[in-house]
Amino acid sequence: MANSLQLAHFGLRTRDLPTAIEWYGRALGAQVRFQNDLAAFMSFDDEHHRFVLWDDGDTGEKPENARGVDHIGFTCGGPAELAGEYERLKGLGIMPAMSVNHHFTSSIYYRDPDGNEVEITCDNMPSKAECSAFMATPAMADAMQPPFFGSEFDPEELIRLRNEGVPEQELARVGL
Repeated sequence: MANSLQLAHFGLRTRDLPTAIEWYGRALGAQVRFQNDLAAFMSFDDEHHRFVLWDDGDTGEKPENARGVDHIGFTCGGPAELAGEYERLKGLGIMPAMSVNHHFTSSIYYRDPDGNEVEITCDNMPSKAECSAFMATPAMADAMQPPFFGSEFDPEELIRLRNEGVPEQELARVGL
């Protein structure tokens, strides 16, 4: 039997609801679908809500290296689109914490106002099947070694190469 489950939404506690709403609105192009003093339900697509932000007045600091969700990833169409997302966010004054080419994907990581890690990622291979096949190889084990689980790259280099008309398959190798 095929699994019909899909990711519907996620919830984040915040210590400053208005600031979190503003950041996610700018960073993801998300719009508030419902808001009160406790929570905001937001979405960036046709889903009624992709995430909920809430502040119950009792939110404490999360210890570094605490177990639980490490990051939340959002995908885009490919390396050229990833460059475009970096450009768009940079234009809004939102700068990345880190950029990593994981071989089968490339990712730019940001921190929201509460310190949560938000990843914008793209596949570096032409199909999901090729990405899945790569994950079953020894090269995947080699690529996923700490501390960066891949190779850091400069998103400005990705923009430069995209603007020069470099093909997607070469953009996918930036940083390797």
